[in-house]
Amino acid sequence: MKNKMEVEAAQPVENKEAQNVKEETCEAGGLAENKSSDTVVESVRKTDEKETAPAEESDVYAYTRREEFTSENFKIELRGLPRYFHVGQLKKLLNETLDLNAHKVKPAGKAKCWAYITFRDEAGRGKALAALQGYKWKNCVLKVSKAKPVEDPLIKIREEKETAKNKDDPNSNLPITERVLKSVIPYASLPYEEQLEKKQKDALQVLRKYGSELAHVNPGLAKFISFQKMRRKGQVCEVDDIVPSPVINHYRNKCEFTIGVNPDNGLPTVGFRIASYKEGSMHVAPVSHMCHLPEQMIMVVKEFETFVRDSGLAPFSPLTHEGYWRQLNVRTTQNKDILIIPMIHPQDMNEEQLLGLKNKIVTHFTTGPGEPLGITSIYFKAYGQKEKGSEPVLECLWGQEYITEKILGKNFRVSPDAFLQINTAAAEVLYEKIGSLAELDDKSILLDICCGTGTIGISLADRCQKVYGVEIIEKAADDARQNAKENGFENVAVFTGKAEENMPFLMQHCTKSNTVGVVDPPRAGLNNSVVLSLRRCETMKRLVFVSCDPSNAIRNFISLARPQSKQYKGEIFIPIRAIPVDLFPHTPHFELVILFERWDELRWKHIMEGNPLPQDEEYFKRLPDKPNFTGNDSEKIKRASQEQEDDTRKKMKPE
Repeated sequence: MKNKMEVEAAQPVENKEAQNVKEETCEAGGLAENKSSDTVVESVRKTDEKETAPAEESDVYAYTRREEFTSENFKIELRGLPRYFHVGQLKKLLNETLDLNAHKVKPAGKAKCWAYITFRDEAGRGKALAALQGYKWKNCVLKVSKAKPVEDPLIKIREEKETAKNKDDPNSNLPITERVLKSVIPYASLPYEEQLEKKQKDALQVLRKYGSELAHVNPGLAKFISFQKMRRKGQVCEVDDIVPSPVINHYRNKCEFTIGVNPDNGLPTVGFRIASYKEGSMHVAPVSHMCHLPEQMIMVVKEFETFVRDSGLAPFSPLTHEGYWRQLNVRTTQNKDILIIPMIHPQDMNEEQLLGLKNKIVTHFTTGPGEPLGITSIYFKAYGQKEKGSEPVLECLWGQEYITEKILGKNFRVSPDAFLQINTAAAEVLYEKIGSLAELDDKSILLDICCGTGTIGISLADRCQKVYGVEIIEKAADDARQNAKENGFENVAVFTGKAEENMPFLMQHCTKSNTVGVVDPPRAGLNNSVVLSLRRCETMKRLVFVSCDPSNAIRNFISLARPQSKQYKGEIFIPIRAIPVDLFPHTPHFELVILFERWDELRWKHIMEGNPLPQDEEYFKRLPDKPNFTGNDSEKIKRASQEQEDDTRKKMKPE
């Protein structure tokens, strides 16, 4: 699985960690058999009353007094730190040098000389208070004191929203079905052409910002950047028109549905939150009217909603931490696979009760009312409070252990929690664009970094000599190896582990000049150590970067082009061409594919002088003949552009 937070269609998810609280809806010896949906509704009503009680609403620290763990109860404020310090170094001081076992470390902000640190118990906090008071670190004398817990964001924002209700929020009086549309698929009311225009503008804005930052970070590229911007309306590279999705409606193959309460009828509902927990919302809206969901998925959601209402168990409340049902994940494929993952908070349920619930789910969807849906896999996850470094167990209750999908004529096995582009038809278009930018041939070596289940590398494996994939998640790497084998590719090798740790070994095998890299990282982008490794791979002349969050990935784009130094070794990468691809109709999101190439000063000198080398003639033909600058860059860049134009004209003038 790619550790990628997919560009979900603004699907809100829980922001607050779940924690154990007793809920009296289970009876000794097993699940209550005689609890009707009316009982659940009554339980939900009581829970909802707790959630909206004035005392609870006004107490932003109520969560710290529950019978459950929160590290916010054991928090300190550490002052006197150097103005610029590295969090990693502070953690090393706390946990290695002083052996304090800090739970979390959070700096107060950039260039701030204090930080907040939490511990797992009062003994840990007391030890830290004694050890850190007056401690000298980096020529600074530290001061320490106890700190208040952070305020509960839901209650705080609820109060703010209540005050401003009907004034600043034009959507507050809309029906919940319309509010969820605006939250999840805000572009659904727009013609598709208008959606594409908006995304094209967003892509251009991101690239313009990138070009401006790049000119500041690497002044040595000033002439290149000004040359590009003068001819490309302020853009730092060639930008294609956005590529539309082949399908506009019913395209999602995966969704994470929250199980909560519909405020309109007070019933347990499987759907989407109208906003996130931090935005002050816990209410859930139905989804049957949402055009980006396939009908098959909507039918599964409706049937599971019926099961929840008949189960005798209330939905989990992130405010009171009572209740059981958390979430339902559904995955579908073009091969007619349907995989479901119900998730619950077990509260005080014992193993016998959990087993009874699992058996009921399996029976309902294999031989009961849910059988006609044709579900092929049923998984189950139960978790209370998540602990750092541990993941809840994902248990296969029934059916296939994975789903299968066909992309560009190749078959792929995908584990239940592995990453796969959520729009299969558009993913095929995306991979074709990646292949065209990579310019592979039978002598090429392709490095597929963050390869996940291998979809990109395997899709392009028949165009190159060798594919090396690197994936940190072991299960996903296993899927990638199996997928290569099932598709008959012997030229695909997949390595498990961090990209930066595998790169030195891979570089030994990438001795040919036509090594091409492809990175499709998580939403947060690449770790900078991976960027440094890519720059050190000298035989890699081209790099295709796929980003589902271009604004966030700018830092990676900048790192690829920072001037060489002790840290940034290897020649820089410069942007050549960008292609926006729409994988997410009805939302503001899109994928941005950027081709980077190694900087070649002589080559670009020829291009900017109007005398391109043979291999660059096709690129040169696509350049506008005359400058068409319309951007808002600084006078400095404009002057540099004019100087470059004058210099070019002088050199092209016949003797």
